[in-house]
Amino acid sequence: MKKVSVSLEDRHVYELEAKQRLEDVDSRSAALRRLLDERDELEDECEDLRTKYERIEAEYEDLRTRYEAREDRIDDLEGQLRERSRVEDKIEDLPDKLRDVESYTERRQRKLDRAGLVTRLRWKVTGVPVDDAEDE
Repeated sequence: MKKVSVSLEDRHVYELEAKQRLEDVDSRSAALRRLLDERDELEDECEDLRTKYERIEAEYEDLRTRYEAREDRIDDLEGQLRERSRVEDKIEDLPDKLRDVESYTERRQRKLDRAGLVTRLRWKVTGVPVDDAEDE
């Protein structure tokens, strides 16, 4: 070991002597060596904590990114669900609309049934005006 001479303030000497008494060491030099060893241990622990913090921070950012991506995906899926519901509603209404629409044959037959003999004979030659507005 090397010898080193150190000048300390009164409060530092008081702390050093307290450390000597509390830890039951032989001299103030031994107490100072323990303090320096503790400082080294604390520096190592601090570096470990910094490393853990950086790793946790990176994991947090990854989780945040994944969370935001899932939120975007949820918004997309909700939009698709709304669109699907709208299409399903249209599909459910379609049979009613189809029942309401009369086929060409049905309209032609209805006109023939309502027309008089002369009109039917004229339509035999010219054709039944199914798409014209009804003459009722």
